[in-house]
Amino acid sequence: MPTRSALIWAGLAGVGLVGESVLVLVRGIDPVGVAAWVVELVVVGLLVWTRRAEPEPVSAIRWGSLVSLAGGTGALAIGGNFTLFLAMQALPVVVLSAAVLRPLARRTGWVWSGQVRVRLTWTVTGTYAGLIAFSLMQDRRGLPLIHPDVASLVTLGTMFETAVTVAIAVMWLGRRQPRQDPAETTR
Repeated sequence: MPTRSALIWAGLAGVGLVGESVLVLVRGIDPVGVAAWVVELVVVGLLVWTRRAEPEPVSAIRWGSLVSLAGGTGALAIGGNFTLFLAMQALPVVVLSAAVLRPLARRTGWVWSGQVRVRLTWTVTGTYAGLIAFSLMQDRRGLPLIHPDVASLVTLGTMFETAVTVAIAVMWLGRRQPRQDPAETTR
């Protein structure tokens, strides 16, 4: 059974994701959509400031906010609408991935350790940052995302392989750590 706090984090991320997606679909990328994104970042900043004791959500919020802010800044500078959309979704995606790890820890020994869950959150964040960087690269080169060239396919394949390899290594090395209840894990 997921903990109450994990459900709250997942709910907050889901509300942000749905709200921003609706704004972008209805209005396109405009000042209102960007303002919603900035408001979500401010709310996240306030949540981080409260210093929650659970390591995964705190890590997800900190790094997801950073990726969202950096990606959004790059997209606004280059002018890529899809990249801005990806950047706006970075925070909810990373927080949702972190929210899934805690209930999963109760069912499997692979992610039992809090340190492993935090490192997997970093892996998701790094992979998502790579996806935003890839989208910025495509914008810079003037190539559409739906018609990638060979260099784009090689880049995506390498990113995928790296993410899977890092995740497997993190879980494999984490199995050596002693088991403890995920509810008792602190920073």
